[in-house]
Amino acid sequence: MDYPRITWIALSMSLAFTAQASDTPVHKALLIGVDGMQYQMLQTAIQQNMAPTIASLKLHKSYTGGVLGTSTEQPTVSGPGWTTILTGSWVDRHQVSANDEALRNQAPSLFKQFKLAFPDRKTASIVSWNVINAHFAEDITQGYIDLAVKCSGVDPCVVDNVSHELETGQPDLLFAHFDEPDITGHRLGFTPEYQQAIQTVDAQLGQILLALQRREKAHPEEDWLVIVLPDHGRHLPEGKDHGQQTLSEKTTFIAMNKTGNAHLRAPIVNPSNPDFKGLYGFASQADISPTVLAWLGVKPDLTRYTMDGLPLIGPVGVRQLTAQQLPDRAQVNLSWRTETPTGKPVQIYRDGQPIARLTDHEHSYVDNDIQALKGPINYTLVFNGVPVSRLVTLHEQTSTP
Repeated sequence: MDYPRITWIALSMSLAFTAQASDTPVHKALLIGVDGMQYQMLQTAIQQNMAPTIASLKLHKSYTGGVLGTSTEQPTVSGPGWTTILTGSWVDRHQVSANDEALRNQAPSLFKQFKLAFPDRKTASIVSWNVINAHFAEDITQGYIDLAVKCSGVDPCVVDNVSHELETGQPDLLFAHFDEPDITGHRLGFTPEYQQAIQTVDAQLGQILLALQRREKAHPEEDWLVIVLPDHGRHLPEGKDHGQQTLSEKTTFIAMNKTGNAHLRAPIVNPSNPDFKGLYGFASQADISPTVLAWLGVKPDLTRYTMDGLPLIGPVGVRQLTAQQLPDRAQVNLSWRTETPTGKPVQIYRDGQPIARLTDHEHSYVDNDIQALKGPINYTLVFNGVPVSRLVTLHEQTSTP
């Protein structure tokens, strides 16, 4: 059949764009939770060659539990921990303050933000501890989590379901959760059996990553971000309990297959809050959702942005952001840090509205225009195109690193 010249041109252009699209990697993400896996005990397991899968990733120290004495402080238990990981927000936003199955996340979740940006792409949450999916029940009901599986404490069920989804499904964002380290820790504490639990879960992670390798071989256009992390540490010296604000319970880790930015790789050695031996200078659990969303190409909506964390890949936003209502209650003082000043802009938003534009030579701002405001105020600072937010409840002093 003879086509008009203009049709051939159109067909050629269409083919050219199709080829171009296929050459562009499709970013996807696999987030794996290892409940109650203690950072120091993991390091011991790695030294003894008991955790080769996690050792093959880029491992960095991090913290959980929010900041002691502020509105972000939350118990170092699973409910608040996993909710922070899956929302990028602390308890003052997500409101999951305990391991109560009746509690519901109140912050925009990782799944919701991704699905609002890309409605046709697929999400999954496959968990050993069923309460996680209970906390995100509204996301499941509203279709933000396409596949939700509760494995009722059976970790091999997680391996089977995740591997099957990777090899036969079309997942774009997949969260998997393992529970055995926490179960063994509560039962036996820091014993050889606990180290064996780390080894077992590490081998199960290896099975999942092998399934991912098979998927990537079958789908070479896909580029997967893999993150492995726990929800909390454990109380010393026995290692049976957790929930308090101690260094060991607050210390966690982030393991990634990609190279992190300075926020992950270069902790601040003199953080504004020096407690817990400078732990607040490290990345936190709140940084996970911003990282995954940045990798997946979700553009932040600055009029509604509420995440407390920073992406661990790509450009670095302002760090050590604090927001504190001054004693006269008529002002809120914001302070932050940037790298060597270059004159780049720092934009400040209050409840989604721009209120100031500074440069990175400046590291503080006083908001004098709050007299008529009540309730919580959300401040967002944007630097290098990267936003980060803090929530201030008026008449209460609030400060976070």
